[in-house]
Amino acid sequence: MLRSKGLSEKVILLGIDGMDPKFSRKMVDEGYMPNLKKLIERGAARHDLRLLGGVPTITPPMWTTLCTGAYPMTHGVEDFQIAMKGELDVNFAGIYSKYVRAQQLWNVTAESGKKTLVWHWPGGAWPPSSDSENLYVVDGTTPGALGFGYAMRDWEGVLVASTEVPAPNFYYGQIADTRDLKGTPEEMAARKAETNYNSYTKCQNDMSHIEGLWNEFKDGIEGFNGFTLQKAMDLRTNLIFEDDEQMYNLHRYKANVATSPIAEPTGWEVEIPEGAKEFTWLQMFGKMPRPCLILKNEAGVYDRVAIYAAKNAPQPLAVIEKDVYTPNVYDVVPTRQGTLENVVRNIRILDLAEDGSHIRMWFSNGFSADDNRVWYPTWIFDKIKANFGPPCATGQLGDSDVEIMNKCNLEQWRQAAKWQADSINYMIKEEGVEVIFSHFHGPDMSGHTYMRILKDRETSKTTEEEIYKCAIGTHVMTDEYIGEFLPLLDEGWTILLFSDHSLVCPNEDYKPGMGDNYAINTKTLVELGYTVMQKDENGKDIPAIDWEKTVAVQQRSNSIYINLKGRDRFGIVDPADKYELEEKIITDLYGIRDPKTGHRVVTLALHRKDANLLGLGGEETGADIVFFIHDDFLRDHGEGLSTAEGYADTTLSPIFVAAGAGIKEGFEMDLFPREVDVTPTAAVLLGVSIPAQCEGAPIYSILSEEL
Repeated sequence: MLRSKGLSEKVILLGIDGMDPKFSRKMVDEGYMPNLKKLIERGAARHDLRLLGGVPTITPPMWTTLCTGAYPMTHGVEDFQIAMKGELDVNFAGIYSKYVRAQQLWNVTAESGKKTLVWHWPGGAWPPSSDSENLYVVDGTTPGALGFGYAMRDWEGVLVASTEVPAPNFYYGQIADTRDLKGTPEEMAARKAETNYNSYTKCQNDMSHIEGLWNEFKDGIEGFNGFTLQKAMDLRTNLIFEDDEQMYNLHRYKANVATSPIAEPTGWEVEIPEGAKEFTWLQMFGKMPRPCLILKNEAGVYDRVAIYAAKNAPQPLAVIEKDVYTPNVYDVVPTRQGTLENVVRNIRILDLAEDGSHIRMWFSNGFSADDNRVWYPTWIFDKIKANFGPPCATGQLGDSDVEIMNKCNLEQWRQAAKWQADSINYMIKEEGVEVIFSHFHGPDMSGHTYMRILKDRETSKTTEEEIYKCAIGTHVMTDEYIGEFLPLLDEGWTILLFSDHSLVCPNEDYKPGMGDNYAINTKTLVELGYTVMQKDENGKDIPAIDWEKTVAVQQRSNSIYINLKGRDRFGIVDPADKYELEEKIITDLYGIRDPKTGHRVVTLALHRKDANLLGLGGEETGADIVFFIHDDFLRDHGEGLSTAEGYADTTLSPIFVAAGAGIKEGFEMDLFPREVDVTPTAAVLLGVSIPAQCEGAPIYSILSEEL
């Protein structure tokens, strides 16, 4: 219910995932972020722009905190995944509203009579949890770009064609370093043989005892508005086995690679340009061929590619010019129902020999141009698509390939940012939306491609200076996005700019085998003797846990669970021995050292009851032990405290800036605002009730009037 007039009639919560206050402050001071500078000057922030973040520093729990004002132990989402009670090897995605036990502010504003738009908020937004006609919800099913979870139909990758390639082929995630695709077919084949798709070393555990659990989770998600999910989205039994970790490998995202010979055109049933050369682009895991022609200009130089649906198609699907970023290239893909569906891709030709003998081309993920399943109500999709096109396809190839990071990855995020800003501004101007909860994931996904290699290392393939330019580019793109909303300040709006966390470049090279946000990490607890793996006939560990001998497992970003009798399916630890076992594990955690420097790896380890101090340790989803990795050994984000700092002015802290109606102008805070304070501050500005389970307080010092 509306309790007072409030200080502002219209508020936009401008959430930007992964935006770093310290690095952004540096970019402002160096002139790279003029729009952020204007926002700061017109509003209120700390000089260092910091928001005192919560933990874990990972997407779903923090975005859920940012809409409820509650800590994870209260709202129930304590990590990227939620651990199923009693099933230590089962996690499920913690992004959906059905798992949130605290009231979201958007339900309050909508039910108070304000038209409220929730735009791709990856924590507690989907499915809509209020039937108010004032509530509009768009996506929120995954991080990444809008559409990344529900609209993706094909993966991104690189095409290499050459007169030396013998036959078309497709390699599913086989070659990680796309820079290496410039060599001969023999050289590429040799590199492919040295790698494999399973780069994350994820291994499926025995699923025989969990198949029946699926129905328990899908109710309330699957079927809403026609939306369905695959099992992999909600049930995970993945293990991090041996030496690698998923978070570390995010910047080593593997490329699908299509290869093809270049030859004289044959079999075409339509007239083709004189001098054209042909190659085949294999899509959809190599199952869908697209014939292509390399074309030359008036000077006889090959400088563009025409992509066709078939050799009898009268017109190409698109003509791509050399080194020109080409967005929204339409194609069609088959569906399981035997029909065809429109998709869009972004494409860029990176290399094209003047004589047409070699080409290297990047292609983005393929996104459906028609899927409206997570747009509520669906008329929003129709209007946005009619005005601005479908959601923009994005991805995250990188792996030290500066050309792909700058010319492809960054450009697609710039495209997505403009599309999103245009869409939100349209909903304001044409549909009268008064409150907006928005999320943009560009800095996070872009940062994952280069964050660890911001520092020169023995394994670096690109100079630190080149990678630093990528970071500058990410922040310039983000500043352009912020600039799209600055005119709202002159129209009576309030802007609350914030992030959920940021990303750290670690100072040290050592990678501890723990602290991954997705799965069970076996390496460290196996070495310490608490987790025991099953053996093969030669006595070698295999990727399956021996539950009869395992007393504890480490899963998610910061969690260790005791294999407890009476609670867990395979429990062997007597409850009377639980506390002392935890004490022993905590002591051992503090003893883990970097073998090269001797530095301590774990910065903090707590019993569940003590983790309550940090807002963790809920009875239903909380871990028995909560730990955090030292700043120097973090892998981007997730397993560290939100106060962590790293190399190249990087931090894990979120950012916070407020400006507009109800906010002091040119005000510099001394106190720390907290992540749980964003929700009640927005509520007070709008004059609506603070959500029922909110644990934060309004940021009184920045308000233009005393309360």
